[in-house]
Amino acid sequence: MGVEMSTELAKFEMAFDLWPAPAMLLDRNLVITACNQAYEHAARHDRTTLIGRNLFEAFPGSGNTQAAILQNSFQRVLRTQKTDHLADIEYAVASPDGSQLDSKRWTVSNVPLFSETGELVSILHCPLEIPDLEGMTGTESVCGAPNLGIPELAQPTARQLVTVLDVERKRLQHLFHQAPGFICVLEGPRHSFELANAAYYQLVGHREIIGHPLADVLPEVVEQGFLEKLDQVYKTGKPFIGRAMPIELQRVAGGALELKYIDLIYQPIVDETQNVTGIFVQGNDVTEAYTLAQEVAHQAAHDSLTGLINRREFSRLTEDIVSEGPHALLYLDIDHFKIVNDRCGHAAGDSLLKEVTLQLDAFAGEDMIIARLGGDEFAVVQSNCDVAAATALADRLRAAVKGISFVWGEQRYSVSLSIGVAIFSVPEGATFEMALGHADAACFLAKEAGRDRTKVALASDAEVGRQRCDMDNVTRLQQAVRENRIELFGQQIQNLQSYRSDASKFVEVLARLRDVSGRLISPAGFIPAAERFGLIEELDRHIISKAIAHLDSNIIHPGTCYFINLSAVTLSSDSFFAYVVQLLEEKPQFLTAHICFEVTETQAISNIGRSAAAMRKLADLGIRFALDDFGSGMASFAYLQQLPVHFVKIDGEFVKSVSSNPASAIIVESVVKLATSMGIQTVAESVEFAELTPVLQRLGVNYAQGYAVHRPEPLCAAVLGADNAKLRVVG
Repeated sequence: MGVEMSTELAKFEMAFDLWPAPAMLLDRNLVITACNQAYEHAARHDRTTLIGRNLFEAFPGSGNTQAAILQNSFQRVLRTQKTDHLADIEYAVASPDGSQLDSKRWTVSNVPLFSETGELVSILHCPLEIPDLEGMTGTESVCGAPNLGIPELAQPTARQLVTVLDVERKRLQHLFHQAPGFICVLEGPRHSFELANAAYYQLVGHREIIGHPLADVLPEVVEQGFLEKLDQVYKTGKPFIGRAMPIELQRVAGGALELKYIDLIYQPIVDETQNVTGIFVQGNDVTEAYTLAQEVAHQAAHDSLTGLINRREFSRLTEDIVSEGPHALLYLDIDHFKIVNDRCGHAAGDSLLKEVTLQLDAFAGEDMIIARLGGDEFAVVQSNCDVAAATALADRLRAAVKGISFVWGEQRYSVSLSIGVAIFSVPEGATFEMALGHADAACFLAKEAGRDRTKVALASDAEVGRQRCDMDNVTRLQQAVRENRIELFGQQIQNLQSYRSDASKFVEVLARLRDVSGRLISPAGFIPAAERFGLIEELDRHIISKAIAHLDSNIIHPGTCYFINLSAVTLSSDSFFAYVVQLLEEKPQFLTAHICFEVTETQAISNIGRSAAAMRKLADLGIRFALDDFGSGMASFAYLQQLPVHFVKIDGEFVKSVSSNPASAIIVESVVKLATSMGIQTVAESVEFAELTPVLQRLGVNYAQGYAVHRPEPLCAAVLGADNAKLRVVG
């Protein structure tokens, strides 16, 4: 058995050595383990100088580029375990002594060889030089030179080489037909089909096209201008490139035209005299990608619920308005939309928005743009429209929406619109963005005035100007909160009745807004806007968290208390109590006795039951309360006993005139006596002059606050001053 195998192996080695085509065996590390006579001849190296060396050490080529192409082929064989072909590679071979380097063209096949267990153990490397075939006979050498003593079997003949090239031709033909993009070759001025691959047939449908002019077999594309483009390329020799071009094709005989989108290139084919002889057509069917891109673009520009354009697309389209105008911008807001949303849920709200959209769409015209800006807000731009026409349009829109009979469940809801109108015009320098702001402000004023009405924003309208200013303040406030530009100041509250150094120290926390230029803005510049536009709760929480962080990170006198203003909106919020509890959990060292929330009298008694309940829950945690601006109405006395109040701050209007107006003195004294009888301490506000303190002291007021006592300063300094100062009673 062993003898037979040895004999077979010897025959194989002899056949390998006498094989007419060059061949070499490489291990997995590309080390040469064997080569035949034809390889020795082709490479001009004796095998004894090759075996045991790395292929690229023996044949480095003329540079990294040549070696990289061959190296990549070997790596593909090792990775895929399949034969890899290089149809045409230029690779330089040096003489044995290295004195000469000749660059030659080769066709190469690298074949994986496997062990009995299926493991790839070797690569059969078969390079074949590509010679000039002209005049070659069956007995000539590869290079067309006479036989140099190598056996005839070792000399590849022209017939053998033609066979190799035929294999490569078929392989290239296979690749041509399997190419993922469509390809065809058109010949002559009539653009007759010479070649076409499978992708091209798939695009146009399987009809007979080879040998026929394009106009005869694809008549539908002629009217679409494609024949004209081919004629132009054939005539000028300049290529044509088209991206996502729409083309309608009758892909099924007798069937309807199908719309496709294609990327294509018409590349002229020229002969040796540079005359155009045909056109090479290549491209890709991008219908699916184009359709998807269009859908994505549509979704990016439109509101998914109503189908109207969104705010971004609305702004973009208005930039395309080039006529001088005037143009009208209508800002629409659905009245009481929140009631429907809160009572019936978002499904009801969405249904109402769709109904309103249907009514607005009924007015759509050629010069009109309708958009949903967000929530329950819409906008309409009517080109070439003056104030009178815009007002009439707004009234018609309101009437149409008011006619909606919206029923959800068993409940019917009335629907109406508040509309703000603004005019913009190119010659007058009134831009769309300016008009949008004015129309928004006018819409807000229309809602404040009672809803279901139209408000026109005129340049001379001071009310709209104030509204715009408030809206700008809101924007600045939101940005300041995000960027942590709300700064805390403090104003000391002086004890009028005690000389003791260990007496409680009170400081009111005051908020200031630092604008982008570094200027400080007082509360009057942003608090009203925060209250008006529903941002006061966010602002309150921001200030409270900063104040508590200050308390938690500084050594505070045990008797120091921060008076922090709190709006009734924040106090009555369902989530505020939980917010305070969470803050206390996050700051375990913080003492609730250091906090006193100030609520204005008018806000507290506007919903006395809700305010009292919220205050009691917080008071149970140890937080104190002060009633601010107290005494503006005698009804305050009746409400005072219902609220868990620890301090009343007497309204500054009475304090400022306490020494000059007997009535003010009587009111202040009455407040003091009532508060004292209920165990409540009093604070006099707006003490702007030092001579007021003796009067307030005689009337029994416990504390004084104002510029005569202390001017506001950064909170750290104010607290430090309150802890260290020797407060004296003026008398």
